[in-house]
Amino acid sequence: MNDIGQQFRMMLVTGTSPDGNVRATITGERILRIDFQRDSFEWYDEQRLERQLAGLATNTWVAWERERREISRTASGLTHAEADEARQTHKDQELSSYGEKLRSIECTGISSGQTVAIRTIGMTHWQVSVADGTLRMLDVRRFAGELRSAFESLLRDRESKIILLRAEYFDLGIPRHWRDRAAGA
Repeated sequence: MNDIGQQFRMMLVTGTSPDGNVRATITGERILRIDFQRDSFEWYDEQRLERQLAGLATNTWVAWERERREISRTASGLTHAEADEARQTHKDQELSSYGEKLRSIECTGISSGQTVAIRTIGMTHWQVSVADGTLRMLDVRRFAGELRSAFESLLRDRESKIILLRAEYFDLGIPRHWRDRAAGA
């Protein structure tokens, strides 16, 4: 059997937009692939596509979290009931506070071409903005590249904020003045 790290890296998760026309596949190494149903891209306007992409992001992230949780549960040798009970009975106040702050982190990613922006709160509330005229300027392949670029930017922002949050709660050896400077304080 593979170690848990290898299982996480081998993950492959797929999500679908609410209208079923856009599919996202993300690997355990967080490589994103976006596919549109045949001839569907041309029928979107920016606002309608923004709503579909926000729903797609939510659906895909939920699938991502479920898969990670299942890998962790299996690696720990817990049944589903035991894993649920462990989540509900965990009463460490500091860890609970950390979890609340983690679920409220606001992250932003902007594509390299400045045409797509993604904003999320706690990775559960997603907002996608597509600059006016983008869908007339870019074909589906180039647009998917812009979307990937914005997602990668979002993940970098999230990772840096999580590091600062962990340093606040757990001793990571990062001096306080460095954390303050990185947080913009």
